[in-house]
Amino acid sequence: MKPGSQKNEKAGTKAAKSLEYYKTKCEMYESWLRAIDEHARFDVWFKDADSRYQFVNKFFERSIGRDRKDLINKSPKEVFGGDRAGRIIAMDNKVKSEGRLERCVPCDDAGFLEMHEEVRFAVNDPRGSPVGLGCFAFETTEKSMTEEALSQAQKMAELGNWRWSVRDNCLISCSEQFATLLGVNLTEAFSLMQDRLKRLIHPDDVKKVEQLQSRLTDPDFGSYELEYRIVLNNGQERFVREIAEPMLGNSGQPVEYAGTLQDITRQKRIELELLQSREELECRIEQRTADLAHLANTDALTGLPNRRFFGEEISRRFAENSGTGLAVVLIDLDGFKYVNDNYGHSVGDVLLQTVAQRLSDNSGEDVLVARLGGDEFGLAFQTSANEGSQTAIDLCEFLHHALKAPIDIGALALHIDCSFGISILEGEDNRLEEGLKYADIALYRAKDSPNSIVVFEARMAEELAFNKQLEADLHKALDAGELRVAYQPQYSTDGQNLIGVEALTRWIHPQYGHISPVVFIKIAEDCGMIDQLGAFVLDQACQDIGALMDDLDRNIRLSVNISTRQFHDGKLAEKISAVLERRNFDPRLLELEITETVFAKNMKELGEQLKAIRFLGVCIALDDFGTGYSSLSYLRQFEVDRIKLDREFIMDIAWCVYDQRILHGIIRLAQSLQITTIAEGVEDAQQRDILMEYGCDEIQGFFYSRPLFIEQLREQFQEQGLKKTA
Repeated sequence: MKPGSQKNEKAGTKAAKSLEYYKTKCEMYESWLRAIDEHARFDVWFKDADSRYQFVNKFFERSIGRDRKDLINKSPKEVFGGDRAGRIIAMDNKVKSEGRLERCVPCDDAGFLEMHEEVRFAVNDPRGSPVGLGCFAFETTEKSMTEEALSQAQKMAELGNWRWSVRDNCLISCSEQFATLLGVNLTEAFSLMQDRLKRLIHPDDVKKVEQLQSRLTDPDFGSYELEYRIVLNNGQERFVREIAEPMLGNSGQPVEYAGTLQDITRQKRIELELLQSREELECRIEQRTADLAHLANTDALTGLPNRRFFGEEISRRFAENSGTGLAVVLIDLDGFKYVNDNYGHSVGDVLLQTVAQRLSDNSGEDVLVARLGGDEFGLAFQTSANEGSQTAIDLCEFLHHALKAPIDIGALALHIDCSFGISILEGEDNRLEEGLKYADIALYRAKDSPNSIVVFEARMAEELAFNKQLEADLHKALDAGELRVAYQPQYSTDGQNLIGVEALTRWIHPQYGHISPVVFIKIAEDCGMIDQLGAFVLDQACQDIGALMDDLDRNIRLSVNISTRQFHDGKLAEKISAVLERRNFDPRLLELEITETVFAKNMKELGEQLKAIRFLGVCIALDDFGTGYSSLSYLRQFEVDRIKLDREFIMDIAWCVYDQRILHGIIRLAQSLQITTIAEGVEDAQQRDILMEYGCDEIQGFFYSRPLFIEQLREQFQEQGLKKTA
């Protein structure tokens, strides 16, 4: 072998060994990277000099929720985009120039907050030139959670802690409460604090905060405390107190500041308010003291004596004039709520002031006039036993006339009516509380009767107590099964066909027996039970008549009364639909009877309700037709299927020509509009014959049948069926 060949062979052998060595090393490094990829429970990534990802481990993939194929060889702009990419590139450049960066950051990309401690470092070639960078990031959420007790205490004190890097001039960590004080979440707090002079600090306080920041690098500056204002994103201002201590490096220079931020807004506002109000308060004390006596006895709106003074003055007058009687009058304005609701409280206030003035001007010097509250006024004056009632009545009639005169308020000319309740106390009974109680009972009666002036009588108290007892019992009557539904048959006018029934409520009281519907329906309306009572009647009637129709194999029209309150609850159609579905009742056989009092409220709302009910297939009957002044206008605006002629026109039809003409006209009008008519309260053959002559379609009343319970009604239908078969 030649010497040169031997030398080349040795060189080749050496190169082969070197290649094998590096191959083994690379395989070992790859094994290490795979192990880090598989088993590391922290984030690991490496980038090249252009900030493109060259390696990411699986834990990092899961942390940011992205697959590595979307990351490898991708720049921050391609992965994140926008401002975030710019911040990442700037941080990468800083790490490459400084060699290393440690920080604690919040991360919430996964939908919840985590705290990470990061170590970012430069990767250099053998010559020391940067060729890339890497990062290890460890989750420290659990560590942060161990400070929960401290966090809770900070929340109670409205106190948040933070750490600030003097070298990097940025926030490096903070508590949740700190971010809350700034009005942002934990992630946003870092970027906000980076530019806090422009974005956070109140313009008037920027200068002193700027001066503070410029001194943080001064080794002699030390700890500090500063109060200033911040402005949140929503424009709200807060006063805060910042307290901090320096953390010194090996050189003795401050490298960080750690401190707290506390919300002192309430404290500051209280201090400012106290300073601003001290002089004003001192000036007002004397005036306020003088006014208190007047305010304690006077109604602020009208200037009349108030309820307190009303009682004290009456007691004083009795003490000075023992043995005399006392007339106590309560006055309540009718329709005052309508004025407030439709014209506003300012108009209502002027109305009350005008009423107060008229009462004062027309009552006389010896009459004590007071406003007792709301739209209620009181009068009191001494009187004799013989003339007390008549004197009080005469005064009330005079005042009634004075108050009914138009009240001009701007362009409005308001007409107000009122009710008077009078009580006369004599001898030892002249106690104010008794007088007010009795007058209130009389006032209640006056508001519920045609006579607007009522004098208290002993029987009224008994009736009121009885009604109160009935009200308490009515709440238990449904559950106790005391309330039942009766049905009054409705016939064709000739009496040949039993067409339908009207559902009526009956109350059989265990102590008092049958209670008149006139009594307990009014009680139900006053105590708010009318909705519950109406729902019971509708449900029970649909169940009873539905079962009866199944047994008899024939259709029966069911009429049910609907109260004003039920009609205006906004969900009547839905409730009716639910009952019809639950009882499997044909909606075409259900008829709702409404009176024109239903029309007293919003006409647009009424039209929508009627449309929704008719959409179900339910019929509408206008009850008590002809008794109101605007029934004809309702026929023009709303579609109805039947007109129910009120019993007031029926009872005197045999001899009253005027009623005959009205009935005849109504029936002819209905016929021209193709609306069916039914007369209620028919009690004799003469009434029936006149209605037949005029063309009335149907009648109901005692002449054919009284209201029947379902068992009796079943028998009547069966008897009718036998007669027809025979």
